[in-house]
Amino acid sequence: MSSEILGIDLGTTNTVAAVFREGEAVYISNALGHKLTPSVVALDPEKKQLFVGRGAKEILSMKPDNAAAAFKRDMGEDRSYKLGSRKLGPIELSAHILDSVREDAERELGVTIDRCVVTVPAYFGEAQRQATHKAATLAGMTVERILNEPTAAAIAYGLQKRDEESQFLIFDLGGGTFDVCVMELFEGLLEVKGVAGESRLGGEDFTQALVELGLRIAEIEVSTARTFASDYAILSRRAELLKRQLTSWKEGQLRVPAFGSDKREQTLTIERAQADQAFAPLLDRMKQACRVALRGAGVKIDSLDEIVLVGGASRMPCVRDFVQSYFGKPPMVELDPDLIVAKGAAIQAALCKDQGGGDLDIVVTDIISHSLGLEASKEIAGRHVNGFFSPVIHRNTTVPVTRTSTFSTIERNQTEMNLNVYEGEHRRVSENHLVGALTVKGIPKGPAGQNILVRFTFDLDGLLEVEATIAETGKTFATVLHRSGKSVDNKAVATFQKRLAKLKQDRAEEPRNKDLLFRAQALWSEVDEGERSYLDECIEAFEIALAQGESATITSRFEELARLCESLDGGERW
Repeated sequence: MSSEILGIDLGTTNTVAAVFREGEAVYISNALGHKLTPSVVALDPEKKQLFVGRGAKEILSMKPDNAAAAFKRDMGEDRSYKLGSRKLGPIELSAHILDSVREDAERELGVTIDRCVVTVPAYFGEAQRQATHKAATLAGMTVERILNEPTAAAIAYGLQKRDEESQFLIFDLGGGTFDVCVMELFEGLLEVKGVAGESRLGGEDFTQALVELGLRIAEIEVSTARTFASDYAILSRRAELLKRQLTSWKEGQLRVPAFGSDKREQTLTIERAQADQAFAPLLDRMKQACRVALRGAGVKIDSLDEIVLVGGASRMPCVRDFVQSYFGKPPMVELDPDLIVAKGAAIQAALCKDQGGGDLDIVVTDIISHSLGLEASKEIAGRHVNGFFSPVIHRNTTVPVTRTSTFSTIERNQTEMNLNVYEGEHRRVSENHLVGALTVKGIPKGPAGQNILVRFTFDLDGLLEVEATIAETGKTFATVLHRSGKSVDNKAVATFQKRLAKLKQDRAEEPRNKDLLFRAQALWSEVDEGERSYLDECIEAFEIALAQGESATITSRFEELARLCESLDGGERW
């Protein structure tokens, strides 16, 4: 076993690796002595070999058909990139990046590296997370943990060390992805309350906006420019340099190639105000994600104690101005936004290695970033229409978790029901991700409306158990799925079911809940007609909450019923 576990921020634009030694992060330098390794893979046409980093980025601008970049955005999708005569998917390309930083770490540290902690955007779905996991495995490393980038940033800033209860928002704008994560510190526990974002929004989009601005001023159609791949790649690189210039200066220059026309190359002066106008649609998309994250967390802007900026693209003045204007306070920018996530990953790696004690003791909860549910039908204009999404576990729910919902047959004498499981946030399942399916057989013949009780039990490792019980007969059908859609072997299923056995226990059988129900039912037999109706409503609401398994609702209904029982019992505490 290696003596180090590597913390890796696998970024869309750059990748950073670090280890945690003697109370601080030690960043790994690549062969050129840089901490940032461009996440670009290129093919050497002469040696027929793949290489990564700065040299690959140069090839991308000169011979774009021989290089690939920004493939992190396609993680979990069935897409391939053509590098000369070779075709590689985003997993294989990411594996080359990870293998390169692993070799850099082994050279610098003088040890074998075979374990790592890898970060991903909080808004990544399970397919994207598992693709990242597989890439690290292909690079020869065992993944100790897949860590959310905003969580890593919070750890890097030491937000968990504060003495008082606090609420934070992590605003993470990387090269290709955007995350908003609301977190709360309560009694030493750093809890994720809500996440939102886009896996296709980042600094690359701001660069593209400058490309299109330059073409518009130069009166060249984008569609025409794209047909000249080399010239378009050169313009993209120049736009990236302009974006950096505008971070420090009020204006910069952009040289636009002729793109096959009789015109000469044009040199344009672009003012920051012009660029900001081109960036406005991207900032609007960020505003929407901020609203969703805050709403999901149940947190108002004025209750946030800190706003933390993460990601290299967060350096842009328009982004910082947007954050300060939207949230009404200056963000935390003390740490290098390019290195924050890798530092947090390194700290988590130290914890995995059991080196954390004292200041490194961290307890962080996680939530489900996308809802899980079933395809259902709705009755519209007298007929049943299929294809609607009915969530069973909603996004922003703390995991591990179990939830129960009731579904019913829609036809007379229906003896089978196909349960199609989806992940996503769209009302229509066609816009969501299919996870798997379970077929329920042997439903007794009878009128439509035969109830099937469906329970989802979800684990931190992305495993989902789906159980369906025919209400009339008690017969149960079950399957274990992975949100990535990959198969789950029998050993993983057995381990999963054993681990979550306690979680799936009937909440009504817990002594505290059971005692309250007994007390309420005893009071129901004692009170008069006027009091009995409201007590009955409270008991039923508590029983429904227990069946559904939502912890916050259970607590709320428990307290409501307990207060009523105390009131009806003359103030006697049970």
